[in-house]
Amino acid sequence: MSKSQKQYLAHGLIFTFPAANICRIQSAETRGAVQTIASEIDGGSREPKEELAILEVSQNVISVKPLAGKYAVLISKKNFKAVFINESEQTVCSLQKASAFNNGSNISVTLDRKEFIYGLGQRFNGVSQRGKEFRIWAEDRWNEIEDNSYVPIPFFFSTSGYALFFNRFEAASFNVGKMEPNRIHVVSESPVLDVYVFLERDPKMLVKMFSVLCGKTPLPPKWSFEPWICRHERLRELSTPEKVRGVIAKLKENNFPWGVILMEGWEPYDGSTHAGLKEIVAELHSMGKKVMVYESCGRMKKENWKWHGAKEEYFIKNAEGGVEVKEAKHYNPGDAPDRKVSVFLDISDEKAVDWWLNGVWGKLLKEIQLDGAKIDFNEEVPEDGVVLKGLKNTKGLHQYYPVKYNILMHGNFNSKRPEGGVHFSRGGGICSNRYHFIWMGDQSREWTRLRAIVSASLSSGLSGIPFMAHDLGGYIPKREGIEDDETEVFIRGIELAVFSPVVQIHGTVPWPYEFPEEVRAIYRFYMELRYAMLQYLNEEAKKCVKNGLPLMRHLYLDFPQDKRVRTIEDQYMFGEDLLVAPVLGPVEKRSIYLPEGEWMDIWTGGRFTGPVEFREFEARKDRIPVFVKCASANNPSLKKIILKTLVNINYSGLKAGG
Repeated sequence: MSKSQKQYLAHGLIFTFPAANICRIQSAETRGAVQTIASEIDGGSREPKEELAILEVSQNVISVKPLAGKYAVLISKKNFKAVFINESEQTVCSLQKASAFNNGSNISVTLDRKEFIYGLGQRFNGVSQRGKEFRIWAEDRWNEIEDNSYVPIPFFFSTSGYALFFNRFEAASFNVGKMEPNRIHVVSESPVLDVYVFLERDPKMLVKMFSVLCGKTPLPPKWSFEPWICRHERLRELSTPEKVRGVIAKLKENNFPWGVILMEGWEPYDGSTHAGLKEIVAELHSMGKKVMVYESCGRMKKENWKWHGAKEEYFIKNAEGGVEVKEAKHYNPGDAPDRKVSVFLDISDEKAVDWWLNGVWGKLLKEIQLDGAKIDFNEEVPEDGVVLKGLKNTKGLHQYYPVKYNILMHGNFNSKRPEGGVHFSRGGGICSNRYHFIWMGDQSREWTRLRAIVSASLSSGLSGIPFMAHDLGGYIPKREGIEDDETEVFIRGIELAVFSPVVQIHGTVPWPYEFPEEVRAIYRFYMELRYAMLQYLNEEAKKCVKNGLPLMRHLYLDFPQDKRVRTIEDQYMFGEDLLVAPVLGPVEKRSIYLPEGEWMDIWTGGRFTGPVEFREFEARKDRIPVFVKCASANNPSLKKIILKTLVNINYSGLKAGG
């Protein structure tokens, strides 16, 4: 039997094909995570459904092929099994045991023994996720590496040419071949199963297809790629005009280039500080600098209500009707072992949101003219014991709240700041690509944490997050018992940060100007190099936004046919033309692999033909190995970078002033 229809039902599941080579499987026709965000932010979206051609219905199998696609799905009629095959009738992806029940849903995926699995959001424990298990639940655990993520995303893709996305905000657990080597098991706390299957050999297209589904990433303004200055809130070093001027004087004295100051420690909701804030913002703007402040994901202390006309109705309620709400469980015990109590904006209430964006932030953006904000503690919104005005079911609130809040804030910044307001957030989940930058929380100044920064950056990029950032060279000092040389870690952290989306000094560790002159000279040179990179960064960022790709990306995206790159997790492409090999340990030589093509060392001008591997490539203390594609070396934006590095090839220790 053969016929055409818009959807097909099997085993109580609905199969639809929203676009070519994309299949959506649902247990009920309800709004998923991306549809919720599209509806509430964009005013709704209509997902097209391609017609299906049921090519054949036999006694045991139904074969369904979308008219516009290159793949077909074979659905078993007895027990659930959905096998996706390509035009050569080869199996690409096989799903089993899909079901939904009162308290959750689950599905399993067959793993080939040579298959690599990437994605699942920001992951500190490595880029390849095979053999690991974790929970999709954003959590602040500082220096933890295993199963710790500020941005967990239930999306992964395989080197076999498919990707899966679980379109729900509720928590879920993933066992990627750890329990059974040949199986991925996913168990969601959502009673609705909603899974997308993407089918495409090109990994760039898999990431792009997912990004398109989530929504377009906004282009960061060019100034946001300049070096940032920040400090830990508790130190209060940027909390008054006088203190800010003192820090600026030190930067000028040391000839350190910078463009953005993030005044963490200045309470933006305290109206008594607004006169001083307006004064210092105007002063910094006159110097050509940009100014941001710090806030914590929709919280406002009660003592600041009087400045903004706040009302209790604007905030989330506890079970008793009060506004003091216990934060999420598993909060970082170093800060709050017994769950802190906070007052959260009710983002489900349109009146409250309008007051927050146009009342509170209208003053800060239009009158005071701030250029954006750092939004912290996105992982602390609870799901239990809370009441929101416009939200009946709070299951999934923990992941939904920060995503919607950050998208709203990003839109507000950019509607009120003509040059683009920058949004810098810690945390999120599904659709977090819809705001500028995310940074990866708090790392200590240690080698293992520097390596974790690279892992988190690359895994985020493979999960649809194009601009992942970190605190340059560590946020806090090394932990007790660690013997790493913090100065050496700091130097390598400088080099890594300059070849990442955001260069930001932050934390409680020493300022760059508190190091010996040799280190200050290295910092100074790399900040100058960053300015030489601005044109390239802006050009590459535009490509990232257009194509849904990360700026800092795993080699597999650019060289999918090269099986050697699948296991390399300490090198990456920075845009289309630069290959970066950061130094993540106390060494001055490291192994480097250059894939197919002609490459040039930006420091020496040396040329190499790939594929080629070096066991002990020189990586002296003041130099990060970086290679440019020879075919692109004459591009004006890349020539600026090469000229800046080549002039220093014969120095013995950088001199003051670069």
